[in-house]
Amino acid sequence: MKSSVYPVLLLSGLLSASGCTWVDPVPGASRVTLVMPQHVSHCQPLGSTTSQVKAQVGPVHRSESKVEEELLTLAKNSAVEIGGDTLVAEGPPSQGTQRFRIYKCPQ
Repeated sequence: MKSSVYPVLLLSGLLSASGCTWVDPVPGASRVTLVMPQHVSHCQPLGSTTSQVKAQVGPVHRSESKVEEELLTLAKNSAVEIGGDTLVAEGPPSQGTQRFRIYKCPQ
């Protein structure tokens, strides 16, 4: 009887973890904005970053919105580290990975 409880607990844990956010923003990340490419023509390019998170935990796929939120948070953290304040996504997320360009724009 006890052995049948373990798979249920494991599955329950995986399902609850699939909705969790595991990435914390660094100080200053809230000031970094995501914009369309046409909005950075007067900005200084600083580099690029590739964000990567788990798109699934075991057999359970994580929420697309949570994955996208974490990818953006990681990109904002990277922008802060190199003095950027603006991001442009180079494309949509794919399997838990997304690439961003980082800019410093005039105030």
